[in-house]
Amino acid sequence: MAGRVLVNATGISGLALVVYSLVSLSHVELPLQWVAFSLLTFASGTLTLKIPSVDTRFSMSEVFAFSCVLLYGPELAVATVAIDVLLLSWRLRQTPAQTIFNFGAVTLCVWMSGTLFFATAEIAPLYTRPALTGWVVLPLCLLAASYFLINSVLAAAVIGLHARRPPLAVWREHFVGLIPTYAAGASLSLLLVVALRQVHFSAILLIPPLLLVTYLTMRSSFGRVEDAKRHVEKVNLMYLSTVETLATAIDAKDEVTHGHIRRVQFAAVGLARELGITDDLSLKAIEAAALLHDTGKIAVPEHILNKPGKLTPAEYEKMKLHAPIGAEILSSIDFPYPVVPIVRHHHENWDGTGYPDKLRGQQIPIGARILSVVDCFDALTSDRPYRSRMTDEAAIAILMERRGVMYDPEIVDAFIAAHARLMPSSETTVHPAAKAVGGARSRERAVSQELVSAAPPQPAESGVSEELLGVSSLARAIGGEAKLSDVGALSWMMLKQMMPGASMGLFVHDEDRDVVVCCYAAGAHSSLIREFSGTPGEGIVGWVTAHRRAAINAEPALDFGLGAAELDPPLLSSIAAPLLHEGSMVAVLSIYATTRSAFSEDHARLLDVLAPRLAESIAMVRENKMRSSVAGRKGGDLRLFTNRRVAG
Repeated sequence: MAGRVLVNATGISGLALVVYSLVSLSHVELPLQWVAFSLLTFASGTLTLKIPSVDTRFSMSEVFAFSCVLLYGPELAVATVAIDVLLLSWRLRQTPAQTIFNFGAVTLCVWMSGTLFFATAEIAPLYTRPALTGWVVLPLCLLAASYFLINSVLAAAVIGLHARRPPLAVWREHFVGLIPTYAAGASLSLLLVVALRQVHFSAILLIPPLLLVTYLTMRSSFGRVEDAKRHVEKVNLMYLSTVETLATAIDAKDEVTHGHIRRVQFAAVGLARELGITDDLSLKAIEAAALLHDTGKIAVPEHILNKPGKLTPAEYEKMKLHAPIGAEILSSIDFPYPVVPIVRHHHENWDGTGYPDKLRGQQIPIGARILSVVDCFDALTSDRPYRSRMTDEAAIAILMERRGVMYDPEIVDAFIAAHARLMPSSETTVHPAAKAVGGARSRERAVSQELVSAAPPQPAESGVSEELLGVSSLARAIGGEAKLSDVGALSWMMLKQMMPGASMGLFVHDEDRDVVVCCYAAGAHSSLIREFSGTPGEGIVGWVTAHRRAAINAEPALDFGLGAAELDPPLLSSIAAPLLHEGSMVAVLSIYATTRSAFSEDHARLLDVLAPRLAESIAMVRENKMRSSVAGRKGGDLRLFTNRRVAG
């Protein structure tokens, strides 16, 4: 709107000056030389150059505009350049808005700079004078300077308003470099006037070759600049495409937040523009940081990233490391804009309670503050395994609760006002990297499902029914005095009759310390098994804990070291299964054998049948223990973790 007003105002002002000049010239006899001079001016108007990176052109006719002002005064010069501008707009097929602006801008430049020249020099138009004096040099400098400033400032203002960039920044970037060109044009115009007045008007024929050489030189120079600009843009596009692909692949690793970064990128850049950020480097920094802000997640265990529920305090501490780790990874890249600070601080809070550096208020980079608001909204309005997506209204209510506490109030207000058009549709195109990673995961799940579906049902005559009845009876009859060792002992009593196992262990996840420890062990080397502690995701037991999937014929050495194969008897293979109750991980049951590949698919199916009953029994022991604690009764030694120190 402001740009349109400026264009119309400029055009109206120029039209008024043309009318004024024509009225003034109607009472004056025009010199015949002006006709030839004006024709040469119109011809030179065909020698135009596009200024690199800006939708504007520079015409070689500026030299003749200066000369026309010096020779014939501002009124006749205004009439000349007005016709020249209209012819040029017609040749270039410019839009009406471009024609109106160029018409007004050039006539304003010529009239105001010409008026300033003659007011300063205090002389009449030079075609009436036989010779020149040195006094015109300073007024000529004022003529060139005022012409350049008016012309460039008006053009920069229109371009800046159209591109939503500061006009001063546009002027500095694209017009300051033209100062020598205008200075040269003014000098050349003075030489032309001197030749015409002191030699002969035919000296004008010396000017076209000089102008042509100047034009060709500038066109070559501008062409090289334009080629370099296109090359930089091509390299930058390839660079950003590579970054986007890698970032999307990392994002696809996190099945919980799949597709998150591309939505955040789109909305963050849009929100930055809403807040008036127009600096190109700042916008590129936000665009890249939005893609890369979760890079540090490659150092977070996958079972934490994809956990279908609330993280434990220990897991949350590990998750918090993704911000500084991501910044450290990206610091090795020489970004031309400040990406690393945004990535490092996108979880800082407005009140200083965030991480990793507890920055507050304006100390937090503006890009990080923008990213945190968009990041939160997208997380709240996306589906999660442990909850459905919130409505936009519910998510906005949460943003308002956190306004001034976690998030910058100004940014929250701007986002709420524009979120409907900032957030991309959920039907946005899926990136090829996300398709590749997601396809691989889907194929893996399909193969696993086929193996389960193809497995024949457990025959009734296999002798399992009596054992299942025993476990079921334990689950129904267990009371407040039962201990975890009762569940373990009965399980081992049954399983060692049905499987080639030499020992057994029950393992649970200590969420406060984020370690997996043994709560019961029996059979050979039970003392070694009882001392086990590990991290979710590592080793056999840790992997089963994290992924909630069974492991068959894995080597016990992965949990107990290479010495497990040299024990007497050796532990050479194992089968481990997750015990799940009502969707929660209760424990991991692991059985160890003294021969390699001791366990078959039948053994795996047997554990699959027994696991729910065992899990129910352990869950009931825990529940009874809690009830006993609340009631103040002594429930026996039911602690799942001993007081021994756990290595980790």
